[in-house]
Amino acid sequence: MSLGRNQTRRWRQKGKRGVSPIIATILLVAITVVLAAVLYILISGLTKGPGSTPLGTALALGTINEANAGSNYYYNTTVQTASGGMTWGNMIFQVQTSTGSGATGPTTITVTNALGSCNLATYTFSTAAWTTPATHCTGTTGSAALVSNGASVELVSTASLTGAGYSLIAVGQGSFSGTAAFSIP
Repeated sequence: MSLGRNQTRRWRQKGKRGVSPIIATILLVAITVVLAAVLYILISGLTKGPGSTPLGTALALGTINEANAGSNYYYNTTVQTASGGMTWGNMIFQVQTSTGSGATGPTTITVTNALGSCNLATYTFSTAAWTTPATHCTGTTGSAALVSNGASVELVSTASLTGAGYSLIAVGQGSFSGTAAFSIP
């Protein structure tokens, strides 16, 4: 009878044995690494800031026309299309030569509403900042003013930019990314 008990106990002892502690540790570390990688991939897509709307598809300007008065040159255009929710503060402007270097001469950009009755915002090249004009417009003005179809955009320069391959470059800020280039004739 004692022989039967020993065989039963040995079988129970064999059944209670698991994998070796080294193999168990390796498996736990591997599972943890795989789960951490999966969570990182899932969360990294969620933590990116809003900057995913390309400015080139969100903004379109019409043909730029030149006029001059005194010592200033004026380059006028209108907004053809703009994404909903885009503000003037969502972009900064540059004027570049055909080789990509900065142009000398541009001073400001003034934005007027579609009716031409209200100066909405002024962009100053020397400070790369938007300011609110001293007008009595109704609604939001300055960098928070919405970009709307038909709004007038006037670039003022102390030097002529015509015929030299210059481009007006809008650089996306905030929830807009990338650039949009508009040729100056």
